[in-house]
Amino acid sequence: MNAFARSLVHAAALAAMTYPAIGVWAHDSVDHELEAARVESMQQATSALLATLTDEQRATAVGALDDNEIRTGWSNLPVSMAPRSGLVVADMSSDQRRALHAMMSSALSSQGYLKSATIMWHEDVLREMFDAMLAGIPDSDPRKAEGLAFADNYDTEKFFVTIFGNPESADWGWLVTGHHFAANFTVSDGKIAFTPMFLGANPQVVQEGRYAGWQLLQHEADKALALLASLDEPQRARTVVSAEVASNIFAGPGNQSSHETAFGIRASELNAFQRRLLDGLLDEYLGDASDEAARRQRAAIEADGPDELRFAWWGATDAPRGRYMFRVQGPSVLIDYVREPSPGGEYNHVHSIMRDPSNDYGSGWLERHYQEAHQQ
Repeated sequence: MNAFARSLVHAAALAAMTYPAIGVWAHDSVDHELEAARVESMQQATSALLATLTDEQRATAVGALDDNEIRTGWSNLPVSMAPRSGLVVADMSSDQRRALHAMMSSALSSQGYLKSATIMWHEDVLREMFDAMLAGIPDSDPRKAEGLAFADNYDTEKFFVTIFGNPESADWGWLVTGHHFAANFTVSDGKIAFTPMFLGANPQVVQEGRYAGWQLLQHEADKALALLASLDEPQRARTVVSAEVASNIFAGPGNQSSHETAFGIRASELNAFQRRLLDGLLDEYLGDASDEAARRQRAAIEADGPDELRFAWWGATDAPRGRYMFRVQGPSVLIDYVREPSPGGEYNHVHSIMRDPSNDYGSGWLERHYQEAHQQ
């Protein structure tokens, strides 16, 4: 466990001894007036983006809310491996790019917008690293030509936006997706859904150069490691599913059925201190959306109850930079975080996703089924 996780465990333990054991799910209920104001802000920002588009761009950027292929056509893969629909940032003017980011920030929290924008920017960091690697390969090596062709995938301008339906109507949504990123927002009759949301990074921690030390998606790992470290041996035995990470478990695109098998320890089997740690981990993910959307999602998780909420672990339990995966799972939430292989035999490459098995893409509210295509 790293220093941050140890300090978090210590601080939380002190808090547990100092304060009375209040209900772990004691959060604000949904404030419908605030939620209505948030929806109005999202509508205005999305309509403002649409107003900047030419007729040709609008034909590319606007889709139908019931178009299963386009709505579920996001991916974490490079664009050449998983072509996207929608209007690409590279074809946008400066005014249109500002409007796109205003739309995103209207739906995301400050932390969620910063994570998203940093992941988009991070593609240029990855491109610099990739170019440096290619420079060390002789021109006669056929791998260099292949690498040069693939390098164009790593580009902060290769993100795509699609707006579904009319933002002035009761039901509508949008998708922004590219390498290591997908944000899906749905508005239905004044309610906001924000799943699935995929965030990833490679490298997770920049090792060299002007950005050395920058790290993405670290708090998610720190909070999960702190919870794991707090468990006693019987609890850990119920939490750790396997010493190896299963390759087909992560609930990425095309793996909607991953939630059907329950893994790990129940929240009801945790003590008050551990429940606070789990609550903090949930808040890290819920907090990527606006306060209003997060409160609605929290209310759904609370309604499911602690017997239905679980925490599970695969892989190394004593290597914060090693190969592992954790999951938080319940009827209204599915969170996966996995450390993937990276060059040099390390695992400085992370994928993270949050889903709502009962309402991805707002499907429960819209009474529609969105079936994702399997991806390799």
